Amino acid sequence: MGYAETFLDRFAHFSRIGSTGDGGVDRVEGSQANGEARRQLVRWMKELGFNVSVDEIGNIFGLLNLAGESAPLVLTGSHIDSQPRGGCFDGAYGVIAGLDAAAAVRDRLAKQSKASSANLGVVAWMGEEGARFRPLMGSRVYTGARTLQSALDGKDMQGISAREALAGIGFLGTDTAPKLPVAYVELHVECGSQLEVRKKSLGVFTRWWGAHKVDLTFEGKTAHTGPTPMRARQDALYAAAQVIVAMRALGDSAEIGSLHTSVAKLEVVPNSPNVVPCGATACVELRSLDPEVIKRSYDHLLACASFAATTARVKYAIARDDLREPGKFHEGLSQLAFEVAKCNGEEAVAVDTLGGHDAIMMTAVCPTVMLTVPSRAGLCHHPDEWTSQEDLERG
Repeated sequence: MGYAETFLDRFAHFSRIGSTGDGGVDRVEGSQANGEARRQLVRWMKELGFNVSVDEIGNIFGLLNLAGESAPLVLTGSHIDSQPRGGCFDGAYGVIAGLDAAAAVRDRLAKQSKASSANLGVVAWMGEEGARFRPLMGSRVYTGARTLQSALDGKDMQGISAREALAGIGFLGTDTAPKLPVAYVELHVECGSQLEVRKKSLGVFTRWWGAHKVDLTFEGKTAHTGPTPMRARQDALYAAAQVIVAMRALGDSAEIGSLHTSVAKLEVVPNSPNVVPCGATACVELRSLDPEVIKRSYDHLLACASFAATTARVKYAIARDDLREPGKFHEGLSQLAFEVAKCNGEEAVAVDTLGGHDAIMMTAVCPTVMLTVPSRAGLCHHPDEWTSQEDLERG
């Protein structure tokens, strides 16, 4: 059986783990389905001859020692956690494909009796999606952008910590993470429509959009929704609703392709039909390639929050403020990707990634490149997320 066939078989098998029955998967970090996917990945790594380790934040590493312990490491991978009703391609594609590619390189070197100047590794990062624990967990800890303890202490909406969730599925690791690589390569479905619009099958993410993620918490006072006079209410949800509308208006009024805004998550307390909400947290995202656009949008957000709080007669606070500046991936590795594609009779084109990826975190510690293949209709984080087998193999 050839490597391409093996890859497709493995990917199809993996796509059934945590299946939602409609083409999607639910493998939220630390869930039982996530644990099953982790165990399957470890089995495949061991079968293919990788040395497997799980570090203290739950990152899974599979290493091929091809050049000795002191040799540099070239690392590839992505993540295998998903959104609650996500697609089966997001993240998992890069891990399964990376596993197959690394094994193929090893076997080709052996067949040609050639020595390697580097060791190869494949990683499945913990908690990339942020669906349960935020923000990006595994790659942030690995690169030193977040402390291990703060990540493990992070809790989900039910008060379960990341430490407890990982222990519950048997992946609260004790191994020391491998040394930092000399290069990191991540293969990912586009999660956008640039390639499809341009009718291209291969892309290289040369730039990433910045993102300012802000959790605004409004604090009011509970009251009965029947007898309480409208002007006497301290409605936290009313304030949050004003921010939601304002952020959508901001994105709609911006120059096309310059700013994306969203409030995709809203937490309401006590969330009861007959009670004026005393608490509401709106999770706001501002995304752009232009840092000045992000800054102006952030200033506008704060002004809107202040106005909304005054109008609703509530208090507001920033519970989380996470800024990721826009940036560029390694030019040398990107150029190499274009050249390798050409040598294989393919044309790769430069595209931007609007979503965040572990590769962005890795740019802080080593040269990094991201490769991508088309997503039908640009769909991502949806059961209908889809990429053709031809494009998967091509990537």
